[in-house]
Amino acid sequence: MNKSRRMRDGLALARALPDRSLVLMVAAMSLLASLTFACAVGAQSLSARWAKGAANLVTVQIPDPDRPAASGHAGMPSRLQAVLTALQADSSVVKAHRLDDKELDRLLKPWIGDTSTAAIPLPAVIEVDLAPDATLSDTLMSDLVAKAPGTLVEKNDDWRGQLHAIASSLVACAGLALILVGAIGAAVIGMATRLGLSARRESVTILHELGASDGYVARRFGGRIALLSFGGGIAGTLLSLPPIAFLTRLMAPLAGASADESAPGALRGWWAFCSSALGTLLRGDAPQSLLIGLACVPLAVTLIGWLTAQVIVRVWLRRLP
Repeated sequence: MNKSRRMRDGLALARALPDRSLVLMVAAMSLLASLTFACAVGAQSLSARWAKGAANLVTVQIPDPDRPAASGHAGMPSRLQAVLTALQADSSVVKAHRLDDKELDRLLKPWIGDTSTAAIPLPAVIEVDLAPDATLSDTLMSDLVAKAPGTLVEKNDDWRGQLHAIASSLVACAGLALILVGAIGAAVIGMATRLGLSARRESVTILHELGASDGYVARRFGGRIALLSFGGGIAGTLLSLPPIAFLTRLMAPLAGASADESAPGALRGWWAFCSSALGTLLRGDAPQSLLIGLACVPLAVTLIGWLTAQVIVRVWLRRLP
């Protein structure tokens, strides 16, 4: 058995390289890389969805809402009613809803406390839901101000900018973490390759003196390291699937899924929840970029392992006397 393995391996690298340790280390790094990438994709997806929702929401504040609208004619509707009518008549507006006292109190309580004890009269607040990719025209906003002077239209451009900045920062941090994981992985693989070279120094030196090229020896080490790295990459990626699926399922309501389909309470216990979450991920219901990235993790660590082994072996051989 050992003899046939040596003949197949050529340099008996199966015994020279720390197979189990290398596979475990690569699996751990693949697990970290998969989780980091999944968190970056999740942050990017949530940011994009929330920014899109913020772009379709406009807030209109109307001071002195019960006063007559600016028209000069008695019996005209109140400023609030005039603004609501103008908004509801616009084709870009899907819904215009005035916040009642309870909604307004819940909105302002963190900042001013109980609104019933406010020293100044509060304006009426209207939440306007716009059609996708629609905006309030300048003509409509001028009409609102003409009917109710002092009306303030607040868009959510600042919030969209902040969400984009946060998402970009998280993606940049994830990218830096992936680079660090790759660098650490290359260092670990390099150490394993050096151990293998040290263990087979005499055999490699003899083969090299007999005419074996640097490329031959490097290919033998590179192939073995790449195989071990691929196995560790597959193991680490598979280990990352349950936590990624769990987080994906928990984040589904924030991404627009119905609570009945994603809440753990709607399922029979945590085991059923985890099973359903993993099934959701494996069926391809997760973001396509996430699935593609997870599939690329084993390939990436295999490439890193092969390149690292090639460089280490060739440099080592060139230093031989």
